[in-house]
Parts: sequence; structure tokens; C-alpha cells
Amino acid sequence: MRTTLLLIGTLSLCALQQPCAADAIAPQPFTATYQVSYRGFGAGTLRMQLLRDPQTGQYIFETRANPSMLARVVVSRNALERSVMEVTGDGVRPLQWQADDGKSGNKGDGALAFDWSQQAVSGEYQGAPVALSTQPKLQDRQSIQIQVMTDLMRGKEPGAVPLISDDTIREYSYTRGTTASLDTKLGKLDTVIYESTRPGSSRVSRVWHAPSLGYVPVRAEQVRKGKVETVMTLISLDRQ
Repeated sequence: MRTTLLLIGTLSLCALQQPCAADAIAPQPFTATYQVSYRGFGAGTLRMQLLRDPQTGQYIFETRANPSMLARVVVSRNALERSVMEVTGDGVRPLQWQADDGKSGNKGDGALAFDWSQQAVSGEYQGAPVALSTQPKLQDRQSIQIQVMTDLMRGKEPGAVPLISDDTIREYSYTRGTTASLDTKLGKLDTVIYESTRPGSSRVSRVWHAPSLGYVPVRAEQVRKGKVETVMTLISLDRQ
């Protein structure tokens, strides 16, 4: 689940609906399924689903794994990561986050609540309490994917983003790379590549975002010490 990257609507909406401010653009609910491989071996599929509660206007973003027989040794079919967030003119703001690796014990499990009025994050991770302070643009492991897509739809660069990973806040930097045209299950798509890294880490996440799909990731790679380990490729996309 940690390798999810990752991860709708388009800027052309402004040309069709006047007046239209870039900050008013918000993601459109979707379900995306990715084929996953690890070090060249098939690891199953991953489903990402973005929903919007019509009553509260809040967004729910879930990632569920469907591992191959071999991958089930390390990933459960019951694994789930979920974030509840709001999208405003200032961007994405997480409200709740939870993760369950689908196995017995609490390894990899956690739940956090974001109280922005009190500038506090509380909850637990792997059975230990978590108490942190919020800061501008703070994201969780799920909401950061929607934040990046929202920024790109609004014509903004994600830049440096503080992220709660496990029980610690780390800063990730998003850098725009080259463009590339990819042959996908959805046809040939033009993409823009972004890389994310953090100081002191040998890992680099590289994501191919498709502007025509509202910057939904078409391909994602996790690179460790210069070698590609995990690869995700989009195989289906459904709008809600």
C-alpha cells in the first residue's frame, strides 16, 4: 500500500464555463485500476477510487489491493487505505486517514484525525499514539495524491509538500520532468512526468500524469538506489 502513488476534470472547463477561477477546479470522482509489478514480477492489481459525499461535499479516496498469489505473502487481499478530505480554493485538506494491512496484529495499521481549528493531528500508528501539529499544505499518504492532481489541474506546481508518513512529518519535493507519449489500455496518451523525493532517502517516485484525464496517473514507478522496483500501469478508468 505504501507504494501507491501516486494518484479529475480539466483546465479546459474554464473555456466552457465563464466565469471560472482556477482555484474553483476540483477533482471528478473516478475509479482507476492499475496493473502492478515488483522487480519484474506480476504482483496483481490495485484499485483507487475517489468518491464525493453529496451531503457534506467531502471527498473519500480509497486504495484496495488485489495481490497475485505470489504477492499475497506480503500483501493481503483485505488491505485498505482510506482518506477523507475537503477540497477548497486553497487546495486539499485531509480530515481523516486510516490504514489496515488486512492481517492480524497492528503492523502497518493506523488512524489519524486532523483538527485544523486546533492545529493538531491525533490518533495512533501500529498501536502507538500519534500527536503532531498541522502545518500549511500538510497531507497524508492518500490525500497527497489528490493534492498533486488538483494543483496540476489548477495550473500550479506541487513544489514542497509536508506529508505524514507513519508517525512522522516528512517533506517531499515534486519536480516537473519531461513529457512523454505512452501507449496504454486507454489508447495513446500524452503525459507529463513528475518526480518526488525527500532528503536523505534513496527512493524516488516517478509518475506519468495525463492532462487529458484530469492528470490521473497513467504510470508510476518507485525507484530505489537507481533501480526500478515497483511499477504501476493504468488498465481501466471509470468516471462516477
